[in-house]
Amino acid sequence: MCRWGCVYNDTTYMCRFCGTRFCNDCLKGEFYGLMKEASHCRQCNQVQCLGRRVEYVAGKGPSAEAKEKYAAWKEKQGKKKGKKKGGKKGKKGKKGGKKKRKKK
Repeated sequence: MCRWGCVYNDTTYMCRFCGTRFCNDCLKGEFYGLMKEASHCRQCNQVQCLGRRVEYVAGKGPSAEAKEKYAAWKEKQGKKKGKKKGGKKGKKGKKGGKKKRKKK
């Protein structure tokens, strides 16, 4: 199991540039939020950052049943993220800017 909650134990990698650790499957890591994609580091903003695999213990992976449950849950979460409620609200109140002076 990775540090951030997914069931796989062989998906933790290190960024080859800054050394930040992240899970290649759930895209979570030692930073706030999620990565945009597996090959784009959230910390140093480098692309093709997939370095060496770390925190891997051979033979101690999840069962097939656990993998299926996790895959179904992840697919369900992906469908939920596609829906958006509401839209962007505009500014309320006075508009900023320079005030005009009256001539005397």
